[in-house]
Amino acid sequence: MDEYLIDLKKLGNRIKELRASLNYTQEQFSSQIYISTSYLALIETGKRTASIDVLAQISNAFHVSIDYLLFGEEEPLQSQNQRLFQSLCSQYPKEKISDALSLAEFYLKNLS
Repeated sequence: MDEYLIDLKKLGNRIKELRASLNYTQEQFSSQIYISTSYLALIETGKRTASIDVLAQISNAFHVSIDYLLFGEEEPLQSQNQRLFQSLCSQYPKEKISDALSLAEFYLKNLS
């Protein structure tokens, strides 16, 4: 049963490492996910657990799975890319997506 326990310190370290990899301060990142800086600091030090809503916001902000945040398990690159693509597609109109895909196809064909 121990394999299902969440290590809050490891969870906090993963969040801190992800935040640092993007050069965000605690203030910047906590503002982005709508929590207080002190709450983020407590999560990062393993002194508090994040709510499911906060985990979802962190997962979305860093394009990682909640499984990765909780357990450190990497998801396959294909799944990461698919989620990132879906996230980008939800932000732009279909015409812009079509133009971007055409440009990417042209670039990839002429890469070699």
